[in-house]
Amino acid sequence: MARAFNSLYDLKMTIRSEMEFAYLGERTTPSLCGRMDQACAYGNRPILMIFDGEKIDLLELKVNKDLFFVIVDLGGSKNTQEILQRLNQCYPFATNPIQQNVQKYFGPISSKITQAAVEAIQLGDAQLIGALMTKAQAEFDRHVVPACPEQLIAKKLHTLLHHEPLRPYIYGGKGVGSQGNGTAQLIVKNQESQREAIEIIKRDFPQMQALQLTIF
Repeated sequence: MARAFNSLYDLKMTIRSEMEFAYLGERTTPSLCGRMDQACAYGNRPILMIFDGEKIDLLELKVNKDLFFVIVDLGGSKNTQEILQRLNQCYPFATNPIQQNVQKYFGPISSKITQAAVEAIQLGDAQLIGALMTKAQAEFDRHVVPACPEQLIAKKLHTLLHHEPLRPYIYGGKGVGSQGNGTAQLIVKNQESQREAIEIIKRDFPQMQALQLTIF
């Protein structure tokens, strides 16, 4: 919507300005989502978003090789408001081991994995990206799921991620955003593997919708 108004009325807003107005608009809705969603303003160009309170820095990443992904709508349901409410209860001070684990994941664990992923993306190392995605999911399951198990155990997500017929074609995968049975992302080996993975998902999970994403 921010981009539509920018284009229609020639407001001469930068991408960063569009993202800011989109974020301010979204904060008036019940979801109260954060700034990360606004990364979509850059399309299929990978960016690094660095957060420090309300301050955000953006760095556009360069990719040396084409990277092939499959984005999967799991055809399930999730309550983002409930997930975010539970996670927000873990801040600013953790009062029990579950909350301490949430802070640990979204702090040093996530930071380390993200920094390694940035290097892998810029190298175009799809296999390493897949391993890091799988690691991120495992750490999320260990540290974050107990904070909101009703929404985050996510059987549809994990059934897809561990589906044996997909293994020859993918390097790894994980849930998206606040996770739950919403969306999954898989990184595949090449363009042919991308097509094969989508066909397998159509065949074995007809309730799901698989879309291809290629970063050139």
